[in-house]
Amino acid sequence: MHKSLEKLKKITIISGHILTVLQIISIILILIVSLYWFFELTEIHLLDFMLPFIDGIKSSMQANFGEQLKKGQAGLDGSLFIFIALTGLCIYIIAQLKIFASHTEKVLTKRIIITKQKEEEAFNIQLNLEKQRALMEYKNIVILISISLKSLLKDMYQTENDNKRIDKRQEDAALVAFYNMLKTIPGCGFSKDGSTLIITAKRFELVDIILLKIDESLNTLKREYKLKKIALNANMAIDVYTNKVLLKDVYADLKTLLTLNMPNEILCYGNFCNRYELMKKPQFEAYLKGTYDITDDENIWALVKKN
Repeated sequence: MHKSLEKLKKITIISGHILTVLQIISIILILIVSLYWFFELTEIHLLDFMLPFIDGIKSSMQANFGEQLKKGQAGLDGSLFIFIALTGLCIYIIAQLKIFASHTEKVLTKRIIITKQKEEEAFNIQLNLEKQRALMEYKNIVILISISLKSLLKDMYQTENDNKRIDKRQEDAALVAFYNMLKTIPGCGFSKDGSTLIITAKRFELVDIILLKIDESLNTLKREYKLKKIALNANMAIDVYTNKVLLKDVYADLKTLLTLNMPNEILCYGNFCNRYELMKKPQFEAYLKGTYDITDDENIWALVKKN
């Protein structure tokens, strides 16, 4: 739409330029004819070379206004006066047309700006709708959780055997206990890769249910282990993917987030944040943790439970 208005604006501008040229030509004609007329009255023959042109003007005026033309006592030919008057009228009309053209140009400029804004808004809306449709294809969730334990006892009371027991037995037991708390969540699949628990779901709508259950279960385990003088920490990462993507590929990218070693933080990439923004009543909010050199410089986000 704005392109049509721009074409009309160009036509208006060109018309204004043409009118200006016609106005200048008309003014020059009036000056030349007036000067010739003055020289004719004063019997100065400086512009006699223009006689054919002047005769043509006189003939034209007499042909159109012959009955109205009368010669004065001094033999004054009124045809030149009528030509000057008509040309002056043309200059006035041209001036009014130029004002109209200038006003039309301003109106078209405003309309072009408004139309562009509306078209950009409509384009952005369409773009957002397409973006939302594309994001809605990201339905599958994968969460990685790695649990670690650390004794709260002072070093003087710790033995080498205690450290081994915490590293191997109790961490495995904590992971099993954690799994037992989560396994009742409907629509989830569970698997294990070494010390990492993998949770998958094919419905993104379950994300808050899963995350809230994880938060609740971790808090319960932390309280239980604190009574045993043991601190429980969890490294977590979450991502979302489409059916066209293999889980193993997502898992490989997501596992790198665990290596950042940010205990008790639910880390994610920007694509998860974009999908999570479409949740109607999200229970968590994302904030930027920073930019990290993983494969390329990558913005890493963390999810925090809303109060």
